[in-house]
Amino acid sequence: MSYTIGSRIKELRTNHRISQEQMAALLDTTRQRYARLENGQVDISFVMIKKIADYLGVSTAEITSVEQEDKELVAFFREKNTSEDIVDSVVKIQKILRVFQAHEKLYYQMKARDEDVD
Repeated sequence: MSYTIGSRIKELRTNHRISQEQMAALLDTTRQRYARLENGQVDISFVMIKKIADYLGVSTAEITSVEQEDKELVAFFREKNTSEDIVDSVVKIQKILRVFQAHEKLYYQMKARDEDVD
């Protein structure tokens, strides 16, 4: 499973103040297996993603895709007029950075696996 998807599910779950136990019960699995799902250690089916999305009241795309920004960072901040707009922008940037970190972690995990195989 993708670490990125697991991270996104964890973020949504914690934002909704839902425990791992509650999510595990929803998916008819153990809390330990659910924790491995969030850590990207086990695969997740689309059916499970759909159950999670429905339970959290979000679209499956919100879990499986990353929001893309077409603007440069400097231009992004220049057009903001209020501190609330800036805070919202910083939150978006933090989400983007978490995705990059997740991809980096996944890259090194895959690289380590490849080196172990050789």
